[in-house]
Amino acid sequence: MGKDGMSKNGLNKQEILLYNSRSPEEYIENSLKCRLPSGRKAYVTRLWLEKKRFSIEDIKRARNRHPYWKKKKMEGSTERNELRRREHDYSGQRSIDWDEKIVMEFIGLNKKDRKGVYVHKDFELARHFSTSIPSIQHYRRKYNMVMAILKKEKTPPTSKKIYGYITKSEQKLRTILKGKARAKGKTRN
Repeated sequence: MGKDGMSKNGLNKQEILLYNSRSPEEYIENSLKCRLPSGRKAYVTRLWLEKKRFSIEDIKRARNRHPYWKKKKMEGSTERNELRRREHDYSGQRSIDWDEKIVMEFIGLNKKDRKGVYVHKDFELARHFSTSIPSIQHYRRKYNMVMAILKKEKTPPTSKKIYGYITKSEQKLRTILKGKARAKGKTRN
């Protein structure tokens, strides 16, 4: 250690503490302890990733599981969710009649890309159908249950088949899905 508090490789004590972390979890813990500017922390992170052969995803995973960051993430979540609901309530306090035409249009728009991410976000569909985000989420849950039912039945998912199930209540769909799971496990003599 030199007179300026720097080691031979140019790192000070706090940076060395961070650099010598053995796992992503320890890295997150040490990162919270040391008071480094973000630029230096990014530099040490790059060195550490090269040395330990971890990825940024490993650090993100450890960070999301750390109690401090979990608590930070949850601060104000109720308020943010309520604000989001108010901002994206396109219903005008009216109830939408989910008739066959609207449900079939929803089925057509409720697609996922190759990565499994919805092509249209909840608020986009809410705006399109002049409804609320919870209403869209309700139909997406039902749609996903219908797809699971059709998969268990080994039936190709056509719009007509999906519509036949999606008009049922969530509770009824869960019962059907559980019934299919039990029936699949039973054998006939």
